[in-house]
Amino acid sequence: MIFASHTHHIGETGTYVILVSDKYSGIITASVIWLIVLATACGAALLRGLSFDPLWLYTAIAAAPAVISILMKPFLGREWARLVVIFSWLALAVLACLGIGFWPYAILFLCAPIVAALFEREMIIESLVLSVIIAGCIYVAGRSGNLPPAMMSGPSVDWLRLVTPVGTVALTLAALYSSAQSRSRIGAFQTLPAAAAGEMADILDTLPGGVLRVTNKDNISFASKGAYALYGLPGDAGHLPLQAISPKDMAFRSRFSELLQNARETGQTVSATLPRAKDDRIIDVTIAPTDDGFLIHGNDVTARSDEIMRLQDTQADLERSINDKTLFFSGVSHELRTPLNAIIGFSDLMRTRLFGPLPGKYAEYADLIHDSGQHMLDLIGDVLDMSKIEAGKYTLQYGAFDMADVVRSSIKMVQPSADAAEVMLTMDLPANRDLTLEADRKAVRQILLNLLSNAVKFTPKGGEVKVITKSLADTLQLTVADNGMGMSAEELEHIGEPYTQASSASEIEARGSGLGLSLVASLVELHKGRFAIASQKGEGTTVDVYLPLEADLKN
Repeated sequence: MIFASHTHHIGETGTYVILVSDKYSGIITASVIWLIVLATACGAALLRGLSFDPLWLYTAIAAAPAVISILMKPFLGREWARLVVIFSWLALAVLACLGIGFWPYAILFLCAPIVAALFEREMIIESLVLSVIIAGCIYVAGRSGNLPPAMMSGPSVDWLRLVTPVGTVALTLAALYSSAQSRSRIGAFQTLPAAAAGEMADILDTLPGGVLRVTNKDNISFASKGAYALYGLPGDAGHLPLQAISPKDMAFRSRFSELLQNARETGQTVSATLPRAKDDRIIDVTIAPTDDGFLIHGNDVTARSDEIMRLQDTQADLERSINDKTLFFSGVSHELRTPLNAIIGFSDLMRTRLFGPLPGKYAEYADLIHDSGQHMLDLIGDVLDMSKIEAGKYTLQYGAFDMADVVRSSIKMVQPSADAAEVMLTMDLPANRDLTLEADRKAVRQILLNLLSNAVKFTPKGGEVKVITKSLADTLQLTVADNGMGMSAEELEHIGEPYTQASSASEIEARGSGLGLSLVASLVELHKGRFAIASQKGEGTTVDVYLPLEADLKN
């Protein structure tokens, strides 16, 4: 809880605001004690047979400062209200000394500094000095004969002579007790000098949003400047319960109270985003428990929430666009495969001369038609598979198989292309070692075929492509290495991106879709494996694929 010594600046300078809830409760206790003493003494006087007519007037005059103190309680956060209370007690002392006599009624001049002790240290000194000056002036004037004679006399005056010291002592004891209680409630921050408290308040005022300090009794003890507009607090109040928050928005206040209760029950910092219906604002509230209450920070995140919603809408639009594109690719690819299969089939019949020989030039064209159709079918297959993966519709069919068989069969499939390119294919399989892998056999074969096709494509005549398979603990390592053209470091950064090819692709006749390594990376990721590539320009490329030996089907 933060209190400044110069509380007369509260609510006026605008630098910081301290909302008093329990700080001035001692004035009520002291005033009630004074009234109880007066009521008791008045009752005793009536029982002894004193006349009621003058007694009620004297009692009303003596009770006036206590009643004024109680009525000023809601405004004691302002200097003028505290001055009204102090001067009302001074006025009582002056009336008693002038109307009855200086002794023993001068003791009433102690009431003003006693009450000031319930406010702040500076007021104690100021009121004490003022009391001494006024009392000294009355005493000197009385001794010099410049005062009129006493206006009141009789049995009631004797009664007042007894009540005055008793009431003053009771007021002193009540003030001491209330002051001690107030210090225990305020806590360690009370010892802060005024400059430190003001500096702390200035720091809190610079924070975005608003800061509140709430006591364990759900009273607001501090509010930064930003807290007024943020929480809808009244700007001229000096005593605020927690119910003062958003008085025109019961739903917001209810959710705020629930969040505070959650922090109280758990003893931990809690946060929530609370909508405010009255102005369509969104407030981000964080409540942190402290030793003597709660520190609450709120921030208006309406603009940020609107931006997030806009980004979410944009993302949804992009996802719809991607899905539409994927569906388009899938549909077109599927439709193209049907006539291509017919072209490949008929050209194959012509190549095999099933219905008789063909003129030399036609036979050459039949071979070209067959090879081009097969190449286009492979490209469409890559596009179709990639579109399925991007759409999240590519499902792996797990099963256990021997990886050595996949390596051998894949090399046999690529061997004709390697022979045509005059590239040597070799494999290194561990002897007498189990290479059983639990994965999607078709997808793993496609990974290997893509790597082999790429390696053969970018390896010049006389080069070599090597397949190495190892079993490492719970992982299978599949390596495809070549001594072909290689790639630069800049090209390696983009390898694996869909439809991206190295610059060396322009130097070869066989062109692809740029999906080969992207498909490999995606299929490896679906298997929860790892994919790594190392290459150097002019020295070749090495691709390492790491697949778990056992399928992880938990996620």
